[in-house]
Amino acid sequence: MVNEKEDQMKDDIRDIRNDIERIKSSTHNINRIMTLSNVDTIINDLVEIIGRSEKRAAILFLTKDKISAQELADKLTLDRRNLPKYMASLTDKKAYVTVLKEGTTVYYQRAEIIDLINFEKQKSFIPLIQSWISKQSEKPKVVSEQESEELKVD
Repeated sequence: MVNEKEDQMKDDIRDIRNDIERIKSSTHNINRIMTLSNVDTIINDLVEIIGRSEKRAAILFLTKDKISAQELADKLTLDRRNLPKYMASLTDKKAYVTVLKEGTTVYYQRAEIIDLINFEKQKSFIPLIQSWISKQSEKPKVVSEQESEELKVD
């Protein structure tokens, strides 16, 4: 009797986990569809947020993968305490960059929406990112060859 109840509970938990995965997948698909149907709006919003700021464009470029706040500040050649000034417009309402906390360490990672609009290939942002990268060549290496290669226009 007890084994039957345990088995039933395990089955129920497995079913719940499967349902959660299906919901996550559906939500992900809806997000992708909404993004693709609103590309121009998203790009215009990013143009407004980034303006002519090479550092904000670089933030979106550098946060493709999860990066610690300290490493990001180092790559941007900023004092870590000044990073929130540049991050606020990207992490607030629209959440183009997600703030992740692991213990006492803060990480940043750009939202999938930035990947879906093919950020690095958008003509509004290519000059800003390329300019930022060229200025980094005068400093210790902060951008990998792979990251630099991703910016080349086809």
